Formats: sequence, C-alpha cells, structure tokens
Amino acid sequence: MTTLANSSPRLASARALLDLAALAQAPLRYGHSVRILRDGALAFPAMIAAIRSARRSVCFENFIMAHDDTGEEFAKALERARRRGVHVRVLYDPMGTMLVRGGPVGRRLRRVDIEARAFRPLSPVAPWSWLRLRHRDHRKLLVVDEATAVLGGICISDHWAPAERGGGGWRDTAVLIRGPAVADLQLAFERMWRRAHGRAPGVSVTQEIQIGSIPSAKGEAAAFVVGDRPGTRRVAAIYEWLADHAEESLELTDAYFVAPSGVLQALIRAARRGVRVRLLLPGRNNHPIAGLAARRIYAPLLEAGAGIHEWNGVMLHAKTAVVDGVISLIGSSNLDPLSLHRNYELNVLVADPAVGSRMRELFAQDLRAAARLDPAEWGRRPLRAKVAEAVATLFSRFL
Repeated sequence: MTTLANSSPRLASARALLDLAALAQAPLRYGHSVRILRDGALAFPAMIAAIRSARRSVCFENFIMAHDDTGEEFAKALERARRRGVHVRVLYDPMGTMLVRGGPVGRRLRRVDIEARAFRPLSPVAPWSWLRLRHRDHRKLLVVDEATAVLGGICISDHWAPAERGGGGWRDTAVLIRGPAVADLQLAFERMWRRAHGRAPGVSVTQEIQIGSIPSAKGEAAAFVVGDRPGTRRVAAIYEWLADHAEESLELTDAYFVAPSGVLQALIRAARRGVRVRLLLPGRNNHPIAGLAARRIYAPLLEAGAGIHEWNGVMLHAKTAVVDGVISLIGSSNLDPLSLHRNYELNVLVADPAVGSRMRELFAQDLRAAARLDPAEWGRRPLRAKVAEAVATLFSRFL
C-alpha cells in the first residue's frame, strides 16, 4: 500500500503539511475517506443519496439553487428529509441564483418548515442593500449528520446535469469526504449561516461538534479546509506555496484563470526549474471577459515551458490542482479577482497518493478533450486578439 511517508517526501512530510495548514489557518486532520466526483453525473446522485440517508441534520449551501429540473430534484429530497424529522438548513446566494432560473427557492423550502436563508439579499426598494453586491457566497457545500460532506465547484442547476439527460454537461469536480475534517466544514457552514443572519461569524460550535466523537474513516488521507473570505488571500498563498515546493509536477484546472502576479510568478518559477507545469483552461468561456483576460497571461507561462491546454467541450468549470501526485486541492475558488478578493469560498486540501492518482487520471482524460497551445503559433496570433485581451484585462479587475 502506498502511504504518505513513501510518496513525495517533501510535500507529504508532516512539517510541509503543517506549514500549509498554517497558511490556511486551519487544523490539519488525519484519517479520511475521500471520493472524487466528476461532474454532476456523479456528484448529484451522491449528494441526493447523502440527503436521503440523513437522520439528524442537513446543512446545504450553494451559490446557485436554480428553479429547474435539478433544483426541483434537490428541493424534493430536502423536503422529504424534513418530513422525516431531519433538521434541514439551506443557504443560497440570491445573486448567483438570479443568474440562472432563480424562482422562489426560499419560499418553497420554508413552506415545509425548512430553514432557508438568502445570503445578503438585494432589494429594489432598499438601495442600501446593493452595497452587499460586492461580496457573495460562492461556496458549494453539503454536510449531512456532521459526518459526510460534499464540496467543490458544482452548483444546483441544469448546467451541471449530464448532457444525455438534457442538461448542459458542464465539466466540474467535487469531493465527498468522511472523517474529522467534516467538523471543520460544519463549523464553516455555521459561520456563514450567522453572517447571512447579520450576526458576527465567530460562532463557537466546537463544543457541540467534538472532533474526537467523529470516527476516523479508516483512510490514510490527511486533509484540511481552505476557507477564503474577502481580504484574506489564503487560496492564493496556498497556490504560491505549492508551486514553489513542487518537485515533479503541477496540474491545474481553472475556469477563470486571471491569476494574480504572485501566483503567476510562482508557476513560472516552477516551470523554469523543471517542474512539469500543465494548465487546463476553458476554450470557450461563459464569461468572455475573463476568458480573454486569462489569455493575456499565457505568453510568460508558455515562454517558461508550461503547457497550456484549452478545453474543447462545453464550459470547463472545475477548480482543482494536483501537485507531485500527492497533494490535491478541490473547491470553489477560481484564480480570478472575484474569488480571491471579493467572494466567500470553500476548498479542501487532501494529502493522499491514492486521491492524487485519481486526480491525475481525470486530468489525463480531460487533456484528451483539449488542445495544447503551441508557443510559436501563440506569439503569431492576430493583433486584434491581443488588443481584445488587453481591453478585457482592464475590466477583469471588476469581475
């Protein structure tokens, strides 16, 4: 059996993991069972099954809770859980939900005695509420019975449903985790729940959620939560650290790669010292400005020897990284100004060679549906493309 000790010595060492956890300001936990969920095709059934299995509590938080077939399926599952006597709480972002088919999500859930809150709602008759527009809840989290959690980049919308079932078929990644770090995810939910109610987030629920009372999942995976809120810059710091300490490989997937200078320079340094740096990014972006701004920073990466691959399918929405095949980062944070400076985000870092191997398998599969950019051809792209990228970069800071 492959263990942390005989995988990548530098990144898997207790000292390295503690340093990473210190950057995230999160406790490092051991003994997790981790399952990678590719796309809504796997994530949605796993989440519905978890809700159906709930006996005590369901805590559900998502940027988008759409009024479509997918949203209806989740609403029914949550309603059934509540009728069984499960304590159900739902937190959604009304701004994100308005971007798709919003509908009366909260009202429907509250009719069956589910506690549903919109995070910092906007009101046309309360102009001051629009000051809340800048900082949104972009997190995607499900915690069931304080024992099982699912998080990643997948929203509750038909965009993420399988194309063969009439959905959008967006490419995304989530992770199902059992073990001690679930308590930290529960705490993360409690803090956002209080923020949505206009209260101070520093709620102490650790007395109610005893880490020792959550059994080890008898897995080897170490893990910790990487939460980010406006101004903390924790995710960027994690990416910079991983790039600077990678020894062999760094495989990064991102939907809106408008990376800050620190992350960009760390990736360039890694590529120049011989680390195999590969980026998988959307070929067609649902936010064209972000897509064009991302292409503005391709050149220095290509010059340093990094490989850039553009996804040929429908929207690539995943936010993941795997380093040296042993450290995996999965969550809601994009490497763009919106995620890194303005939104509330939630990710998990997993140290485990088995999880890293699965992540690398998925990355290799994705590359078969992507085109690698040729550095020479990229330098010869039309002037109009370069001008469009420069203009988009000016606006990207407002994304």
